[in-house]
Amino acid sequence: MLISTETDEQHEQAPKPGEFDAALVVVHGMGNAFTSQVLLEWAEPLLGRLDWLARDPLIGGGDDRHGVKVHESTLVGDTPLITATVTFPRRTGDQGSARLVRPAPGAEPARRRIALLEARWSESFVPMTRGQVFKWAMPFLWRAITRMLRLFLGTMVLVPWYTMRQHLKAPVSTLLLPPWLNFIVDWVRIIVGSAFYVVVTLFVVALGSVATMLLPLLSPLLLIPWFKNVAQGVIDGVVESIGDVATWKERPVRAAAMRLVVRDAITRARELVGDTGEVQVLAHSQGAAVATYTILEELMPADLRLRRLTTVGAAVVLLGRENWPGRSTPYHPVDTWMRMNSGAPEADRLAWENYWATWDPFSAGPIADRAKDAHARWRTAYFPEGATPPDGPEEHAVHNTSQPFLDHSLYYDNVPQVIEPTALHLLGDDYPRPPAAVANLEDRLSVIGKKSSALNVLAALVIAAIVPGLPAVSAFLADLARSITSFIGAGLAWVGAFFTGSAPEPDTEQGAWFLAGDGESLSTGGWVLASILLFALLVWVGQRIQRWIYRSRVWERCPYDAKIWLTLSTIPRAAYVLGAATAVWFAIFVWWTEDVPTLLIAGVVLLIVSAFVVVEPRFAPAPVVVPGPAFGPSGTTARAPRHASLTRPTIGNLIKDRDYQDERDARARLTRHPTTSWSRYWARVFYRWSDPGAPAVSPETTTSTAP
Repeated sequence: MLISTETDEQHEQAPKPGEFDAALVVVHGMGNAFTSQVLLEWAEPLLGRLDWLARDPLIGGGDDRHGVKVHESTLVGDTPLITATVTFPRRTGDQGSARLVRPAPGAEPARRRIALLEARWSESFVPMTRGQVFKWAMPFLWRAITRMLRLFLGTMVLVPWYTMRQHLKAPVSTLLLPPWLNFIVDWVRIIVGSAFYVVVTLFVVALGSVATMLLPLLSPLLLIPWFKNVAQGVIDGVVESIGDVATWKERPVRAAAMRLVVRDAITRARELVGDTGEVQVLAHSQGAAVATYTILEELMPADLRLRRLTTVGAAVVLLGRENWPGRSTPYHPVDTWMRMNSGAPEADRLAWENYWATWDPFSAGPIADRAKDAHARWRTAYFPEGATPPDGPEEHAVHNTSQPFLDHSLYYDNVPQVIEPTALHLLGDDYPRPPAAVANLEDRLSVIGKKSSALNVLAALVIAAIVPGLPAVSAFLADLARSITSFIGAGLAWVGAFFTGSAPEPDTEQGAWFLAGDGESLSTGGWVLASILLFALLVWVGQRIQRWIYRSRVWERCPYDAKIWLTLSTIPRAAYVLGAATAVWFAIFVWWTEDVPTLLIAGVVLLIVSAFVVVEPRFAPAPVVVPGPAFGPSGTTARAPRHASLTRPTIGNLIKDRDYQDERDARARLTRHPTTSWSRYWARVFYRWSDPGAPAVSPETTTSTAP
């Protein structure tokens, strides 16, 4: 017999249907999704962040009463569901700039009962055939490519162009560099960005052209046995992904089946929250298009207590609505949402937040009914000074990986910019929000970290492509390869002699395919293999370093002082960039010229370019939140006012802000009291700890990960 040792205070009863404070419905994107797959993708980081926030010492957490308790985790069956209770210190009035909560002794903590469920629509319809999908995909492919290149044009070319124009108009006292040097740097940024854009455009257009020629031929080619054996798996995977999009656009009856799944999930969430809780929807990619149409065109959000729609990587503009043959129905989701909210009481309005990654080719920027409005809202995100954006959802431009084609699928891994805001919405108003300066600074540091990771990958690619081909390195690798093959040959010879008495053929190591004919250097194949292995190693090391840098900012209770963090995070970026520059210089020396003046000029140019690349993430414009519209109490709609977030103070000013310094110092005081000379030195240098005479804080009320 099992005997529970939990006290009544420790034991939290599982909420019953109708008792939940918030229910979050997650909707997956295009492609097949296994049962509970999308639920786990979002639930695990969300609950992890909720627990971290609830136990934050800065708001009075850190004891056993606070945190997340999971009641139900049903991950199989027709209705996967996760329920939990989040317990945290109750907010008591104005907490001041540092958010420090000092609950009264014996005060009951705040509790939020949360349910998370998924709307998995991928198996709600019969898929289209390959031929039908390929016929539809050809014109759609170029629409998607055009939107993608428009977004990349903005990110690579227009941002530096608008930055230069802004610098030309700005007072000299506000510039970080002298005007003439600022002008040169801006033009270098424009030229480099334009060159990269041309390369990316040529690659994407070439890829699209090949796909356009191959798509009509794929179905007939599958009749050939050997081609079917080789390619059918890949083709079926592509059809499985884009086939969902084709079905949504071209088969209205099946599209209705997708929407029915979303409606059922929202209805189930409404039953869980009863008459006092709230329902929220978080939808990704194609799921965002399905959920947005369902909510705005087919449901009454107020009746379902639906209070928030969060779209991430949304293909709302790209996919729109289904097409009936012979009918052309305009689709204006933003106008529909505006009309819905303008006539509703404040308590019944539907908030809409849209998260789009700056390199996401499918969302391709903000949501708007008209292209000019989308561009205006995109520009406002980067250059908010004096801007009055057109009406639309609250726009969050985020950085998931800062790498093209990878940003779209990793929103759930972006804790500071996507997961934490969603977690705060689930916690409600009882949980204190960070001061604006702290939130802005953490957002900027997150962007710098993601840009650094992308730069490291590009630098690793340059290093890996060049270094194995340099004569000295190639000779070393060839000698290493001969040693390895000789060792393997000797081992095989011993095994052969032991069992059969046979002997190896002479000089077998000289015939290795990765060695050149003379055996003193790598062959072309060996060079490629060595480059692939070196690239994989450099990327792995860079990811490990960046993961440490990321965790030191996101998960530490007392993160490094921002200035120290910026310095430390620059070191690996500088190492990778300088490594790439050195590899290019040696390539010039080995394969082009040994002329000393030319080499000196090349070295100076490479150093200048390297310095520019290293500091670029630190000083490049970072997007801000573009607020949604302002609805008047009488149901009228007003133009969105300038919002506090529609300013872009420099990182230096944010670090000097009193709110940030108060929070930094409060976190340093709440960590474990350093007891040794080394820990005190570490605390002073890296955490700005400056209170060596303060008494140690009781471990029952603090949680420490710092000195």
